[in-house]
Amino acid sequence: MNSIKVFSPASVSNVCCGFDVLGFSIDGLGDELIISESNSNKIKIKRGNGYDVPLSADENTASVAAQSLLDFLDINRGFDIEINKNIKPGSGIGSSAASAVGAVYGVNKLLGSPLKKHELIKFAMQGEFVSSKSAPADNVASCLHGGLILVNNRVKYNVVNLPVPENLYAVVHHPHIEIKTSESRVILPKSVDLKTASDQLASIAGFIHSLHTADFDLMRLVLSDYLVEQYRSEHVPFFNQIKNISESKNVICCSISGSGPSVFSLVEGKNMAKKLKSIYDEVYIKNSVEFNSYVTPLNAKGVRAV
Repeated sequence: MNSIKVFSPASVSNVCCGFDVLGFSIDGLGDELIISESNSNKIKIKRGNGYDVPLSADENTASVAAQSLLDFLDINRGFDIEINKNIKPGSGIGSSAASAVGAVYGVNKLLGSPLKKHELIKFAMQGEFVSSKSAPADNVASCLHGGLILVNNRVKYNVVNLPVPENLYAVVHHPHIEIKTSESRVILPKSVDLKTASDQLASIAGFIHSLHTADFDLMRLVLSDYLVEQYRSEHVPFFNQIKNISESKNVICCSISGSGPSVFSLVEGKNMAKKLKSIYDEVYIKNSVEFNSYVTPLNAKGVRAV
């Protein structure tokens, strides 16, 4: 095998209470990468389709991630990468992570899978650092493993796949504006008080317990973001309006994905998710804002060959 096509999904990060450590992949939305061996002994971005991507190998998250993998393995071989970019950069749903994960996954496959999937995360993160030097691993881990994950941001990036109740769905809306992660982190406070930290800890602990017990009432009770939502909400178009609608519809939670501008809600049941999607759609339509919207289970697959 000297060529492979890879689907690498978009992802939601933070998930209300899990700043930088919780994430889940989005079903049906992602980048496609075609990776082929070449005789150049270099990683090249051969072509970018869809949303614009840097073609320089030093600036593209996919090529940087793939090269870091080759350097680690001490392999001097060349690969051409074509990226069908379906996730808008700066969308808050893991655009840079998808390209980076797809590249290391595909190159590792073409090399005969010398590394296991969980070992690829640190190389994909090298690509993430191109877009943001302080990038956390929640999008990369979600894209790589699929499902709902908990990840630490230490060197080994330990990932835990969390159980997902069968009837738990997400509604994701992506307005077509760009918010760079590096810029959105500047507005966050450098420190938080103990009460805020305690509230956030209680929220994430309660959420994880509710996943194990499939307790949707507990999810509604505990899921809140005390750390970042209040600082980012004013920069996300119509977020407060959508948040008010969500509260009137008794959703499990409504918050900002990553740095924004994408917004997501967790709901019980696919039918409720579809209804909520239509209601949110109207907010953007009435305000003449271009957007995409999705309904996804929280147990969607991660990166894979197609």
